[in-house]
Amino acid sequence: MRAKFIGMLALTVSIYAQPFSFIATGDTPYLPKEEVLIKAKILGAIKEYNPPFVAFYGDLKSGGESCTDELIKARHDLVMGMLPGKVFYTPGDNEWTDCDRAFLKQPFSELERLNHLREVFFSEPMDLNDSWNYVSQPNFPENASWTQDGIQFMTLHMVSTNNGRIDIFKDDIELALSLVDARDQANRVWMDKTFKVALKRDAKALVIITQADVTNADGAGYCDGVNRMQCDAFKTFRDQIKYHAKKFHERSGKIKPVLLIHGDTYPYCMDKSFGGNEAPNLWRLNSWGDFQEPADATVITVDSENKVPFSAKTLLGKKVPDDGCK
Repeated sequence: MRAKFIGMLALTVSIYAQPFSFIATGDTPYLPKEEVLIKAKILGAIKEYNPPFVAFYGDLKSGGESCTDELIKARHDLVMGMLPGKVFYTPGDNEWTDCDRAFLKQPFSELERLNHLREVFFSEPMDLNDSWNYVSQPNFPENASWTQDGIQFMTLHMVSTNNGRIDIFKDDIELALSLVDARDQANRVWMDKTFKVALKRDAKALVIITQADVTNADGAGYCDGVNRMQCDAFKTFRDQIKYHAKKFHERSGKIKPVLLIHGDTYPYCMDKSFGGNEAPNLWRLNSWGDFQEPADATVITVDSENKVPFSAKTLLGKKVPDDGCK
């Protein structure tokens, strides 16, 4: 009986430790040919791969397209149709902060477009069973957390254009900055809460998905009451994620891996030293997209027991990211 029990336990541990894969995509379609490829090949490839979910890290249109209701609705249907009922979307700058550009055929208020995005994408809750542990943040429904295969996932709403702090053309600047401050605070609260939940559940890894490249700010120094625009909009976030990653240990004391996935910039790369000496378990993936040819999605694998806990390759092209982001 004892041998049988040990065998069952070993089988359970083996199953639990199996690598887990999902799909992430974003920064597309920017061009008509990208939309054609998504519809002709990528949607079918996603269906054939049959991932547990798809994470879409924003920028569902190019910066040169007007953010009309019709275009947002069409891209909603395209993105959410990648895996109906199981697509986690976090907004990009192209679909709200950059909608007020004077060169656009039809400029919009960026704040109005953000409200519209929330209505289109988040007016109805995701229909997931209790095993997902899915929750979203009150007043910021784009911030979500869920679990799969013992891994904690979360989305955070951060975008380029210095996280919405610059190039405010059709809205009251003080109001817009106050709303950025509120979103920043909501993000801090959400990250604190999600890491605490992950520790409580003894999650074997944690993955954060956002749109902005947090290493690519449009200013310097912390954002505060004096410096609200030409500041480093992601400096506080980088401090916070390193702090939490450093504290993310198993109950036995073993440090666990953390991955930040983002888009918005070149190159397609995996940065194994993102956390530096402060958090050597913190990685980041600058995922495929942003005019990279051809359009594709990224398959991301989490293997928390491996010395290299995260790996990636494009779905169609099987391209792996550069080893290190320069």
